[in-house]
Amino acid sequence: MLKFSRAEKLIGEKMRQKFIELRERPGATVISFDELYGCLDRDEIILIDKICSANPKEYGKNFTVFYGINPVPKKMIEFSGQKYVSARDGKTKTVRTQYLPEAAGRQFLKMKAAMQKDLGTAINVTSGYRSPAYQAVVIFLILLEKKWSMKNTLRCVTLPGCSEHGHPPRQGMDLAPVAGIETIDEFYKTAEYQWLDKNAARFGLELSYPPNNKFGVMFEPYHWRYVKN
Repeated sequence: MLKFSRAEKLIGEKMRQKFIELRERPGATVISFDELYGCLDRDEIILIDKICSANPKEYGKNFTVFYGINPVPKKMIEFSGQKYVSARDGKTKTVRTQYLPEAAGRQFLKMKAAMQKDLGTAINVTSGYRSPAYQAVVIFLILLEKKWSMKNTLRCVTLPGCSEHGHPPRQGMDLAPVAGIETIDEFYKTAEYQWLDKNAARFGLELSYPPNNKFGVMFEPYHWRYVKN
């Protein structure tokens, strides 16, 4: 199991603001490791590599799948300006720009149009492609929040190369209703979810983590994957 020295923690604290800015900049979710490392010095790169080298099984994540550290796809579809109604205040808001590899993106658009035709409402992609390098940014910031506990960090987020969001042949995407929802974990109660349950397979999508799944992951009604390439 990983342990971090006082010197490493000091390096990490100095990196915090840099990584917050990286996470928030436009196009952050498709950043490559070359781009990420270009923003870091030698000690910072060594620290990130150490964090990414963690073995999930040492932290009880026995069913974690390693898909590999693959290049960012060259052909992506950008989803910008997606609107939804906030369940908290009823105001129309905009989803942060998301990206999907071309094949997955085209099928999502077809599926969204079909749902709109059937239900008179539809869904947005709230989290699409996330590159392994972006996953490294996210896991680093959560590690700081969790006071350098890898065990607690891996309860919230997976390692680079282990997420369907960064694996186009099994492209993960989080979906949410345009009409808004107060608690995304209750997405399964909506008409949009029921429509997906009956129709998503026609567009090459399936639910990643259904109830009582073999991976031991809690039921995630919002997390779907495109599997027909």
